[in-house]
Amino acid sequence: MLQNAALVAANLIGLAAFFWPFVLPAAVGGEQAHALDAPVILMLLLACLGAVLFLQLGRGGMGPKAVALIGVLGAAMVALRLPGFIAGFSAMFIIVLVAGNAFGPRFGFVLGAIGTFASGLFVGGLGPWLPFQMVAVGWVGMGAGLLPHSSSWRARLAWLTAYGVVSGFLFGAIINLWFWPYAAGTSNIGWAPELGGLANFGRYLRFYAVTSLGWDAFRAVGNALLVIVLGRPLLGALDRAARRMNLVVRSVDNG
Repeated sequence: MLQNAALVAANLIGLAAFFWPFVLPAAVGGEQAHALDAPVILMLLLACLGAVLFLQLGRGGMGPKAVALIGVLGAAMVALRLPGFIAGFSAMFIIVLVAGNAFGPRFGFVLGAIGTFASGLFVGGLGPWLPFQMVAVGWVGMGAGLLPHSSSWRARLAWLTAYGVVSGFLFGAIINLWFWPYAAGTSNIGWAPELGGLANFGRYLRFYAVTSLGWDAFRAVGNALLVIVLGRPLLGALDRAARRMNLVVRSVDNG
């Protein structure tokens, strides 16, 4: 299926973007290295996402209604990101979590990536970090779509709340990789190509604890609270909208 091929390509581009410095350490050119490859990564990602949206409009896709829904939810992400981040938390993650859970991993990834790109345009967040944020937020939406589904609202919300906590930490741990090989320099929490993988992993854990753990804890708690407070009405609204638009959704009983 061409849509799946385009999504696989987008994910492979994201993985390569995060991890090529660790594979080709001799090519790492200091803190400005991603200023060179980020525009290329961004264009490749947008090409893959554009292909997905184009194919959605055609036979075999969910159609223009799904594309319109991505646009509406992406606009909601922009609006929720405009106030900025409070510590490491942004309310835009609630949209990615509930939409990914309601419509599945493919929809969640596309919405997360496109909504992050659009919000970056509006808040002045354009920079070499943007394609990495697009991929990382897309992975949050994809993971929400892969959660187990139950006929019980309580179980569904429990899974999504727990995932909101876990993804709050994982998002920070992943996004740090875009700059960690350059930022920490030769300190004992920096990346050292001459050391083995286990030693560098220990260095990264120390770097993460020092620089990000507190911020990510704030994001994790914020995600959980929003799911607890807003999860059921938002999921219910998305399920009803999808039924009216004849989109395939995962139905949940009212029990």
